[in-house]
Amino acid sequence: MKKILIISPYFPFPARDGGKVRLYNLIKHLSKNNEVFLLAYIEPGADQSCISLAKEFCSDVFSVVRDEEKRIIAEDIPRSVSFFYTQAMIDKLSEVLKIVKPDIVQLDFLIMTQYVKHIFDVPVFYTEHDMGLLDFNQSFHDRDLNDAERFFEWKKLVNYEKKILDNFYSVIVLTQRDKNLIENLNTNVKATIIPTGVDTDFYIPNTYDDNEEKSLVFVGHYKHYPNTDAIVYFVNKIFPKVLERKPNIKLYVVGSGVTKTIENLQNDNIIVTGEIEDIRKFLKRPNVFVAPVRLGGGIKGKVLEAMAMGVPVVASKEAVSGIDQFTENYALVSDDIDVFANNVIKLLDDDDLYKTLSCNSRNIVEKNYNWKTIAEKLNNFYSEKLNKK
Repeated sequence: MKKILIISPYFPFPARDGGKVRLYNLIKHLSKNNEVFLLAYIEPGADQSCISLAKEFCSDVFSVVRDEEKRIIAEDIPRSVSFFYTQAMIDKLSEVLKIVKPDIVQLDFLIMTQYVKHIFDVPVFYTEHDMGLLDFNQSFHDRDLNDAERFFEWKKLVNYEKKILDNFYSVIVLTQRDKNLIENLNTNVKATIIPTGVDTDFYIPNTYDDNEEKSLVFVGHYKHYPNTDAIVYFVNKIFPKVLERKPNIKLYVVGSGVTKTIENLQNDNIIVTGEIEDIRKFLKRPNVFVAPVRLGGGIKGKVLEAMAMGVPVVASKEAVSGIDQFTENYALVSDDIDVFANNVIKLLDDDDLYKTLSCNSRNIVEKNYNWKTIAEKLNNFYSEKLNKK
């Protein structure tokens, strides 16, 4: 049994979006054979009951209320990293290391990597969730800045990541593409792939009638820029082409962090639900899941959740790039606006195609992307690394 300390910029309980879902499920499964401890930021005003939820799986939980105004600003620290670099977290980390005495520290997300410099005599494993950073147009960091300022910060962040990677015992990535990118960025790195998965016991296909009304669904956390970019792009460029042939079709924009931009999408055909308790209400057959994602790397958890529910996916190439399967078996994929719209229509009209993709999708995630298997792989990787120390 290992003592594993996980450090995160986001509190993963409750798990309602991408990175939090990954952390929640890994903690849940790793805790069956290890002592897992969590150190994470919580946002000001957050419901403190989240700590009780975390203690259902964690041996202990430590939190710091994040205060951007007290961030540490330094010439060698990129702006996006500084927002999560505070003396309060440095002090709490020092305290937690003395209390827990972990065998392993798992540090997630680039914005938390500065803390590796405050950890000594313990192997620190870094999980890189998204190598989309390396492309200026793909990177979602510092999107509130003008292009000139953002480009300056982007170059600074890329150079920062290249150097900071040398401080880690080992690096974990989610996809083969990200492995290639990170090893090219820093040739000292030999990354290990531990993909993102889905809870195949929670996301189960529903029964449905062929005559039930079909709708389109998109899920995201909208303060994460790639999700806003995706749905705004879909609504402005692709959805009008669908409406020409399906004037009564409804699009449900589901998820947390709804901004004014997202609110303004609402009309007779577009329903912005905001955060809901159980997204399975919308990830159900015979709906069609649209994933017009243009930014970011990694694996899109939202796509895996739809697949687990047997809901066929119409996607961009980016949206399915991390899923190591033949896409034609589970999704209709194109970056062309007209083809994307036609693919949506095709799934709305062709029940046989719908059922084939639905069945294939479920089979793929059961075999390759269930969290139990992925957590076992991570646990074995940690054990192997510790035995080699």
